[in-house]
Amino acid sequence: MELSHHAGLDGLRAVAVIAVLLYHGGVSWDGGGFLGVEVFFVLSGFLITTLLVSEWLESGTIALRAFWARRARRLLPALFSLVAVIGVYYAIEGTSNAVPGLFGDGVATLLYIGNWHQIASGSSYFAATGPVSPLTHTWSLAIEEQFYILWPLVVLGVLWLARGGRVLRAGSDRRSLHVLLGVAVTGAVVSWVEMALLYDGGQGLNRVYYGTDTRAAGLLAGASLAIGLAIWRRSRGVGGGGGAGGSSGRGGSAGRGGSAAVSVGPGVCGAAPAAWRARVLGVAAALALAGVLAAMDIVGGNTAWVYPYGLAGLDVAVAVIIAAAVLCPASLVARILSCSPLRAIGKISYGLYLWHYPLFLWLDATTTGLSGDALLGLRLAVALSVSVVSFVLIEQPIRQRRLPSWLVRSLAPLAAGGAVASLLVASTASALPLGDPSVSTVPQANLKGTDPACQVTLTDTAQYGLAPPPPSQAASFEYTSLGKHKLTWSGSSLKTFNTCPPKKVLLIGDSLSFTLGVGMLKDENEYGIELADAGILGCAFTAEGELDVSGVWQAQSAGCPDALQTWAQDEKTLHARAVVIELGYRDQFDWRIDGHVEHLGDAAFDAYVQRQIDEYVKVLGRDGTKLLFLSVPWSKPPSDPNGSPSPAASPARHAEINSLLGNAARLDPGNVQVLDIDNTVSPGNHYQAKVNGQLCRFDGIHFTLYCSELLEPSVLGTVDKMIG
Repeated sequence: MELSHHAGLDGLRAVAVIAVLLYHGGVSWDGGGFLGVEVFFVLSGFLITTLLVSEWLESGTIALRAFWARRARRLLPALFSLVAVIGVYYAIEGTSNAVPGLFGDGVATLLYIGNWHQIASGSSYFAATGPVSPLTHTWSLAIEEQFYILWPLVVLGVLWLARGGRVLRAGSDRRSLHVLLGVAVTGAVVSWVEMALLYDGGQGLNRVYYGTDTRAAGLLAGASLAIGLAIWRRSRGVGGGGGAGGSSGRGGSAGRGGSAAVSVGPGVCGAAPAAWRARVLGVAAALALAGVLAAMDIVGGNTAWVYPYGLAGLDVAVAVIIAAAVLCPASLVARILSCSPLRAIGKISYGLYLWHYPLFLWLDATTTGLSGDALLGLRLAVALSVSVVSFVLIEQPIRQRRLPSWLVRSLAPLAAGGAVASLLVASTASALPLGDPSVSTVPQANLKGTDPACQVTLTDTAQYGLAPPPPSQAASFEYTSLGKHKLTWSGSSLKTFNTCPPKKVLLIGDSLSFTLGVGMLKDENEYGIELADAGILGCAFTAEGELDVSGVWQAQSAGCPDALQTWAQDEKTLHARAVVIELGYRDQFDWRIDGHVEHLGDAAFDAYVQRQIDEYVKVLGRDGTKLLFLSVPWSKPPSDPNGSPSPAASPARHAEINSLLGNAARLDPGNVQVLDIDNTVSPGNHYQAKVNGQLCRFDGIHFTLYCSELLEPSVLGTVDKMIG
């Protein structure tokens, strides 16, 4: 059956993808542009379900294999190409721009489990203070593909069971559709309720945002509309079953690309008796579109009422817009969405969604020399150009079967293998160096100690690491830990110390502290020091409020508000004679406390951070324990979404946080010192990825083993002298 085309659905796709592009481009008035993904979900649910129901009503069954084959032809070629290009890019970039966890991200993307991979790794879609994965955005593609796999099975099973397994004349079992509608509506409601429960006041934001179960509501809302329209048409003898696909019928795509079509018989909205329905639906669609656009302007990723109430309202609004575009193409909303520019963008929306995110990451103020509107224009132009090339040369030839089937089947595993191979090459090229044997870690004679040597068994605890990772695994351990956004200490080893008993030292701080400690664990015994690496990822001296990461307010990382108390207990448990503190990187970001935006340089915020630093001195040094604060080094945080450098890289903020640290010694000058490590890791008084020709900072922030080894004599040597 040839299906009629509804251009308004192409335009709706364009609205969705434009919202996402502007959001990722850092446009200030598009803070809710991430809602464009929800628009895609509702549209995908509608189109796919319309296609499935149409086939059922025509033939009494659903050819699952053919359905999945169409999905594969539509989605996989461009995805394989994207992953391969990303792998090649980072293979060329090497370690200086490495992205921890890229290989795992790529494999999860290819397997369409990227959303669950994000949940397992603890990553946030809305905020990242470290390197950003160019595949972050593929979480939504994973959810849609999971829907494409499972929902046809549900539809076929429900429809078959609802008619008792009987073979009926095609199109004769309206009762089965009512049962299917009940399943879809119930599923959507359950998903909304689950989202509300798991959100837990924001603690479960990542879980509800990425979860297939919690985001299924949008897809099922669209599916409910499709089933409802099929029932409505048949009750009035309007049209056929209704179908969705491309301009040539069922071979079309769903929510993110290609043309969409739904067959609608005559007299639905155009006949005089139905004119009032057209007016009501047209007004409702206009209000719905206005509401969707307003939401994209006013909400943020952390807006509590979005989960699930805002998303539920958005799902209903998008369903109304779809209904108007399909049933009343002469309505104002349908005509707006049918304009040629929107239709053109809608047709390439899949490729545009795929390619824009890595391109936006690669094109920033540093790489282009542009900023503001000029940079945004370049990003959009490049993304559009690449998407058109992808559409014409990769997507359409395979989707429209211009190539022989045997050739496509032969190329598919080669393309998938090539994508994985490129990721492997990138992982190899960006692998962190194991260290540099030319770096001398043997301390001066006066630091070696004079007491007899002894062997000590070092066993990690849940909170801190004592046992050094094997030298061949140390770099990958810190790299993997950062990629997973969590630390897991579980080692044990026997080490000979040159002086006994070794002096126990606690190293605390954020992820910089963690990477600094991993390298120092290897040669601590040469200094007669037993080091405990107790870093907690994501912490700052600031222990309340939220920080602005890439334009999104991010809550404190788990464990950070109580970090000082945790470290005080670690100090007591370890019987530490000294504490080394590397903290303050995240204090350089903008913070929102009690509704007020503050940052270093504001007198009130400076005073607050100083009080926090002073509290560290009082709590950790109350029993005479020696404290060594390490300066916050120059860093290169990820650029803001608009491509401009992060405010956290500001020289003024860098100077201020180190000035506040310098004041710490005034409370107890006999027991507290501050060590300027920029002299070692940033000898030119600015951020440097390499020192002495060796990689020192592998992602703009964290220390390589080489960097840690460079700092070891000054850090451990100073601690040894302080302890005496």
